[in-house]
Amino acid sequence: MRRASTLIAASLVATSLGFAFAREYRDPLLFAAIAAPANVSYAGVVQVLHIGSRASEADVYRVEHRAPNLTRRDYEAPAALAGDTVVSKGDLIFSLDAPKHRIVEARNDAVNDARVLNSEYELLSENYRVEHRGDDTVAGRRTVDLALINKYSHRMTMLVRIDAASKIALDRQEFGPSGVLVSETRFEQIRYAQVTESDFSLPKNFAVVRDPTLAETPAQPDAVVPSAGFAARAPHELPDGFAPVEGDFVEMHGVRMLHLLYSDGIRTFSLFESGTASKLEAAETQTQSMRIGDRSGEYAEDAATGVLSWSDGSVQYTLVGEVGLVNLAHLAQSITP
Repeated sequence: MRRASTLIAASLVATSLGFAFAREYRDPLLFAAIAAPANVSYAGVVQVLHIGSRASEADVYRVEHRAPNLTRRDYEAPAALAGDTVVSKGDLIFSLDAPKHRIVEARNDAVNDARVLNSEYELLSENYRVEHRGDDTVAGRRTVDLALINKYSHRMTMLVRIDAASKIALDRQEFGPSGVLVSETRFEQIRYAQVTESDFSLPKNFAVVRDPTLAETPAQPDAVVPSAGFAARAPHELPDGFAPVEGDFVEMHGVRMLHLLYSDGIRTFSLFESGTASKLEAAETQTQSMRIGDRSGEYAEDAATGVLSWSDGSVQYTLVGEVGLVNLAHLAQSITP
C-alpha cells in the first residue's frame, strides 16, 4: 500500500512540504517554508516513520539538496531499501538500481507545473486554517510550529515545525481522520552548506531505462478520461474539499493504467483504472471483502491510507487514498453505481 501511495505523494525534502506555492498566500511563514528549498541548500539525515494499524516502519536516508531543484537521497533503512539512491533533477527522478546496473528515469510532473502548484496551494487555503502553536527545537534548530486544521472535520491534519532562521520544514507530522498520528518526516541532522553539483552525477556505466509514460503530459482528469482506450469513468461526487488535480497514464506490472489524482491541498486520493484485470501492490495487510452495489470488492487499510479494488466486469478499478473507508466506498458507488 505504501508503495502505491508514493505515486501520489510529494516528498517533504523535495519541496519542504507536501504541497506547493502560489503567488498569493495567506500565511507568510507557511509560504516562506514552502518556497525555501528553491533558495536554501542543505545536507542531513531524515527519518520517515510510517505508523500502521498492525505495524510501524521507519525509513532513514541521507539527503543532499542543492537549490533550486537538485536532491539526492541515499537510503540506509529499512533493509529492503538500504543502498538505494534516488536523484531528483527538476521534474525528473532517477532511481539507481545497483544490482542490475541500471537507472530508472521517471517524471514527477507536478514539481514544476505552475498550474498544479497554484491549484494545490489554493485548495490548501480553502480547506485548512493555519494556527501558530509556539516553538520547539528540531535537530538543534529553533522552530516555529504551525498546525493545519481541516475546516470540515475541525481536526488537525498536519503539524509542521519550521526552522525559524532558514524556513526549511524540519518536521512534519500527519494525522489520520480519527486524530491519531499516522506518519512523521523529521530531520535528525541538518547542516546548511553549498552542495557541489557533482554529488548529483549519475553513474556512466549504468543503462538508463525510461518509464514508458515519461513523454506523456498530465492533463485535467475530465480531459484524459476519453483517451483511455476503454470505458473509463471519473467520480461523480467528491469528498468535502477535494478537487481534481491531474490525470495521466502509468504502467505497473506491465499493465497500462489511467491514473486520476484528486486533492484537498494536503490529503490525496488516486483512482487507477485499466481494461486488463490487475491490482495494485498492497502492503502486507489483511484484506476484507465488501460490497459495492451488486459487485464484490477487496479493501485493505494501513493507518490513514486505504486501498479499495473492484471490477465492473470490463474495467478494473483501484482507489488509493487518505480519506477513509466510508469515503472510498462512497466514491466507488459514484464511479460504478
